[in-house]
Amino acid sequence: MPFGNVPLPTDDEFKPIKRQDSGPFLQKPLHATLAEFDQSHHTLYHDANSRVNSVNQSNVDGSSSSQLASAVSSYHSTGSVSGSSPKDDDNIMPNSTTGGNNLAQHQITRHLTLFDLVSIGVGGTIGSGIFVLCGYIAHSFAGPATCISWIISGIAACLSGVCYAELACRMPAAGSSYVYVYASMGELPAVLVAACLSLEYVVSGSAVARSWGDKIIEWLNMSIDIDFDLSSHFSWNFNPMATLVSAASVALLMSGVKESKSVTNFFTVTKVIVVGLMAIGGLILMQPRQNLVPFIPPQYGVAGIFRGATSSFFGYIGFDEVCCVAGEALDPQRNMPLAIVISLTTVTGLYVVAALALTGMQPYDEISEVSGFPYAFASRGHNIAAQISAFGEVFTLPIVVLISVMAQPRLQYALAKDGLLPEIFARVDENGNLWHSTVICGIFMVIVASFVPFEHLNDMISAGILVAFCMTCSSLIIMRRESPDHEPGKVERTLLYFNFASLVFGISLTHFGSSVGGKVIVAICVFALLICILRLYQCPAAVLFGGKIRASQYKGSVDMRVDSYFKTPCLPLIPCLGIFINWYLVSQLELIGIFFLLLYLALAGIFYFSYGMRHSVGANGGWDIYDYDVTENAANNEEYEKILSTSWTLPPTPLFTQSSQRSTSGSSFPIRVRIVPPLA
Repeated sequence: MPFGNVPLPTDDEFKPIKRQDSGPFLQKPLHATLAEFDQSHHTLYHDANSRVNSVNQSNVDGSSSSQLASAVSSYHSTGSVSGSSPKDDDNIMPNSTTGGNNLAQHQITRHLTLFDLVSIGVGGTIGSGIFVLCGYIAHSFAGPATCISWIISGIAACLSGVCYAELACRMPAAGSSYVYVYASMGELPAVLVAACLSLEYVVSGSAVARSWGDKIIEWLNMSIDIDFDLSSHFSWNFNPMATLVSAASVALLMSGVKESKSVTNFFTVTKVIVVGLMAIGGLILMQPRQNLVPFIPPQYGVAGIFRGATSSFFGYIGFDEVCCVAGEALDPQRNMPLAIVISLTTVTGLYVVAALALTGMQPYDEISEVSGFPYAFASRGHNIAAQISAFGEVFTLPIVVLISVMAQPRLQYALAKDGLLPEIFARVDENGNLWHSTVICGIFMVIVASFVPFEHLNDMISAGILVAFCMTCSSLIIMRRESPDHEPGKVERTLLYFNFASLVFGISLTHFGSSVGGKVIVAICVFALLICILRLYQCPAAVLFGGKIRASQYKGSVDMRVDSYFKTPCLPLIPCLGIFINWYLVSQLELIGIFFLLLYLALAGIFYFSYGMRHSVGANGGWDIYDYDVTENAANNEEYEKILSTSWTLPPTPLFTQSSQRSTSGSSFPIRVRIVPPLA
């Protein structure tokens, strides 16, 4: 194979191999999902590359080519490389390819304890729920029955929370629902759920920052008895206080999570104390006969309670943010489930008690939509309590902004590492901080917080949370249930039908329940939902997490029957109930709100097909591809042909395709070989 004067291809010209199975439903293998967590994976990673590198540096002859083939074959069949020396690792820099993106060599580190995780969960939810939503829901939707709205949304959150708890300990990587959906459903569903998570994180941070700015004005008006109107001083709905708090949160995060976690812990403890005092004071001042009757206002009815439950989901994003920083958690298999359960239990109890105390202090139609507790205390003549409550809100609410924007760069980091966002979002500085990603999402958050009023954001955020919860619950069922060999794809198709029937049921009952056609559709949906649950129970439980196909790709998979990880009880019933309630709460939105949610997801889909699908790691050769420089003599050897003929270890079959023809005996790490002249 003469080369003559033909120059060797450059790295830019040396393009990745195109996967034959790439597409919108290409699923990320478990070994790639857990690469940063599984230290044994890193050992094998370096061993394999070290072994091949030593071959390339040796004198090139037929035996060295055989040695290369032997090393690769050993790695593929046993997960280890015979003959490799640990000392080689010191001089080797693996040349991994990620669809054309050269990611940073630095990695985010694990440093968050259980207390840190609980602080993120509790601190990120309590403020937005009690300080922002209690008064808003009581005044606009549910009246004294606001506590029931919180109970309903709390049940839905707990049903989804146990699913998050299991997935977070089994796949403790940065990205939360995005990571789980990518491994179970594929690229396009992962991008859509990432869009929903963005609503949860950066947009919710903007909403809370805007609410904080409004509260500052309310507090000043109440404290110094003036009527200051921002609209008369600033145009375009600009709120300078929202700009201030959002910009300060971004600046603090740019210094790193290690620094900001101390601030988070301090403010979380302070906030719990303030909320506890507010709730106790409200319970003492309750007038149940005057303010809690009628408990369900006739003009709102039961529909108002469920409408309030939908809006209240804005207050349950804390435990999902815990999952988003799972890549930085110490001992995630133990701490992640505990943090989620403790966070959910704490915030749900505080929400219910605080809602009951607030509506018991003041008639619901007089409750302030902006600062419920301070105005309620003031209406009862307790001005000192009102000032303490107002100061507590103003002092502790910014931590919600900080935690919300903390999660977004981690989500963008996960997307960029998979090639679904530009490489800049995955850059990690020498201190382990996502500086560039934080700046980009921070600028967006500051703009939204400064100009968009809170009431325009709340419903869309709640809808995004609910959709993400539905997809996460579905992911757990897919990873824990096997489709029968004679009916491949049964689990995935059944879940698709169940999600669709749940949404149609909710929309039909809520918006068309009084018509004959609506009642017929509701009855059909109930029947379809029961059939879907029965079909899922007919599917056998997976012996290994992820099922036979996914588990075959990851040497760390463990037997589900004996492992000690947290397990969601009553599967698939619990996740199915979570999916049903979540979609029903989505249906409580006005149809125009559902339309805008679908439009938002459609835009995310367009972005995927225009950018993500062309640049994703999976679509450009797969995960962990190694470039091996093989000399001319080695390339002419028969053993080299065996290397090139090594097949892929294909990911699980996409929806509606036949998995019976899929092979699982190939290479987990596809190889790219460049022919170079032999050394002189």
